[in-house]
Amino acid sequence: MKVYYQLIHNSGHSVRYASTDKQVVLRHGYPVYLQIYGVNRSTDYILKDTFAFLVTQYGNNIQLVNVNELEKK
Repeated sequence: MKVYYQLIHNSGHSVRYASTDKQVVLRHGYPVYLQIYGVNRSTDYILKDTFAFLVTQYGNNIQLVNVNELEKK
């Protein structure tokens, strides 16, 4: 199962949006898994945390897809 995500890094924090619906992530709509992380959290940590949470919702068969990378293609 594909789960789409987007990371937005601001000066004081990072915001992660994730959903099984790509359009929800792109529009920052609902239902979305929203999490705010402190500025000291690395992208690697955020992705591992996202994966660990989503495994509890959807099982181990998930693939995280960065919507920003899709938009570049």
